[in-house]
Amino acid sequence: MGSSKIEKNGKSNSTIYVIFISLLLDLLAFTMILPLLPSLLDHYKQNDASGLYSWLSGKINIFQEFVGAPEKFNSVLFGGFLGSMFSFLQFVASPLVGSISDVVGRKTTMICCLVGISFSYVLWALSNNLILFILARFIGGISKGNVSLSMAIITDVSSVQNRGKGMALVGIAFSLGFIMGPLIGAAFAVWAKSKTGQWYMVPALFALVLSLADLLFIILFFKESLPKEKRAKSFSTSLKNAEALINIKISSTLLL
Repeated sequence: MGSSKIEKNGKSNSTIYVIFISLLLDLLAFTMILPLLPSLLDHYKQNDASGLYSWLSGKINIFQEFVGAPEKFNSVLFGGFLGSMFSFLQFVASPLVGSISDVVGRKTTMICCLVGISFSYVLWALSNNLILFILARFIGGISKGNVSLSMAIITDVSSVQNRGKGMALVGIAFSLGFIMGPLIGAAFAVWAKSKTGQWYMVPALFALVLSLADLLFIILFFKESLPKEKRAKSFSTSLKNAEALINIKISSTLLL
């Protein structure tokens, strides 16, 4: 019994560090775009042939007049709209991803999420109009369940005694990602001011390299943390739990 406990602790430590590195790579790519948003919006304002920027800008102007915000902050409102869309999609996707992983396993689901994230960066690199860029953000948002899935993996492999260490490493990954990622993005933003044309391809390809490195790392080093005997038996039962988290009425009832 003692030897199995030591084995579990060893497995826990190695898997937690794998998740830490995976999250760090993912967050570096994710946060890099934040300082670039103003430059990207300026680029699409001048070069969007689809007409979507003009249409959305008109809607933003109506909201800006409604709340009484100065017109010079319209780009901030525009960036806020894109950020809110991404976060809302992540809010919807995370419980669904967790429920699916309860049935098919963590590794398969994690790989699917990372493939989706990588594909979103491919679309960003090809986004010569705002439609493609928003589509890239949409796919990135619904694929972002890997973050909550990482928490589930740490819960799978850790005991009550060492779970705090795992969660602390997740916090460190977020801290490092949100410190270093925007710095990289800011460097690209400064560089972009001296460029014309499709300059956004360079930071997009850099993010793609990070996401592909993350995907390859998970494929090679992450071992399934949820054995088949512990998985949910059907999607219907598992998805009902996800619905309880997404449905605002059900969630508020549970909290009360």
